[in-house]
Amino acid sequence: MPKPFETMGTKRPLLKRPRCFLQVLLSGAALGLIGCTLSTSILAATLDETLRAAMLVDKALRSAEANKEAARENIGIARSRLLPQLNFQGYKQKLNQTTTQNTSLGPQSNTFQGESYTYSLSLRQSLIRPRDLAGYAMGQQQALYGELKYESAKSDLWNRAASAWLDVLAAQASKDLYENAIKTISESATQERKRFEKGDGTKDSMIEAQAQLTQAKAMLADAQLTLQAKLLSYELLSGVKQSNWTQQVLPDESKVRIDADLKDLILQRIKLQAPEILAAKAAEQVNALRVSQSMYDHFPTLDLVASANRAQNDTTNTLGYQYQNQQVGVQLNVPLFAGGGLEATRRQAVYSYDASVADRESLEYRVEIQFENDWATQAGYYERTLAARGLMLSAQEQKKAALMGVNMGLRTWSDVSNAELLLARRASDLIGIQTNLYKIQSRILSLLPSNDEAWQAWVNVLDLASQK
Repeated sequence: MPKPFETMGTKRPLLKRPRCFLQVLLSGAALGLIGCTLSTSILAATLDETLRAAMLVDKALRSAEANKEAARENIGIARSRLLPQLNFQGYKQKLNQTTTQNTSLGPQSNTFQGESYTYSLSLRQSLIRPRDLAGYAMGQQQALYGELKYESAKSDLWNRAASAWLDVLAAQASKDLYENAIKTISESATQERKRFEKGDGTKDSMIEAQAQLTQAKAMLADAQLTLQAKLLSYELLSGVKQSNWTQQVLPDESKVRIDADLKDLILQRIKLQAPEILAAKAAEQVNALRVSQSMYDHFPTLDLVASANRAQNDTTNTLGYQYQNQQVGVQLNVPLFAGGGLEATRRQAVYSYDASVADRESLEYRVEIQFENDWATQAGYYERTLAARGLMLSAQEQKKAALMGVNMGLRTWSDVSNAELLLARRASDLIGIQTNLYKIQSRILSLLPSNDEAWQAWVNVLDLASQK
């Protein structure tokens, strides 16, 4: 069971109240998420368990992880160009050679047979290689890019898994809602039939009550099919199979709310830590290093070279000889003209860099627009939940009034059924609005890395608030 929420780095509770308030420190400030009652045992999977399970089976995340590891190898590839290069080359063969010389006595032929071999061990160590140094820095940026894309994929997975989990809770709540409604509507249809049989009721009231029962059964069947579909989607995404979700409820909107005063703080945190934005910056840096590389192509390079050779009969002039050579020196390479290819490569790198800058700026703009729209949407959904809850309470009072009217002989059981159906529809509307509210909150958090404190805080609050 999670411990009561505490301020980060201390053991002091945030607020000593029966209802706990969660605050996550964000760069010295607090991201307020309203907490809830502490937990009891849970039969169905919690949101935290769902997220952990989904990370083990999701194919998109597995692909991102493989790409991350592949990008990390760029560091080793680039580093290898700066480290010593040691090579061995050798061959051995049977040599059969005949030479003919024209003399005053006529052609004179000599035949030579023997083994011919050459073994060579060479060492090359770069001393001045500006292009390869830039390549090593670029390899590090490429590895960073892979890491950030993986973090982005993980945040996206958490968003999808949270949506699937919420969909199951919402579908379960809707099914329970219509199951309870049918009990009342079925009783109303029975009472109307009995009244008609006794001569107290009318045929049209009896038929209307039966029609209301049929409508309620159709709504229940739709809710059951929706629950089955949501469960299947959830199981495919998370790999978790749960049959009993009756111990969890869709959380109350008052217990899962982001403080409106923290909008600017959250946006600033997104701008600084959003994996997609950081990945775009890494891609921009990679292209900047490519520009440097293309400019360094015009620079001279200097290498230390050393070799040791051992050979026998490897040329016509060394027939019958065995010899060994050792050489040490430096090799200087000065590019002079490559047909214009180096300059074309430089221009191409500059254009690619300009494009990456524009891509990064465009992404920052899109992320900010998405945040602004989602923030406004979630704020609007929260207000709509309050209105929907008010309408539901009104429908509950209408049902009570209809039941009292039946007891006093002023209402029919059809009126009770109508009130029950109205209550079910309004409660269903509230469930839909609540679900959309939490999904928008998850979408806002998906702009942050999954290891951000706000993610885990939101998950903990949902898990606690969803327990009966």
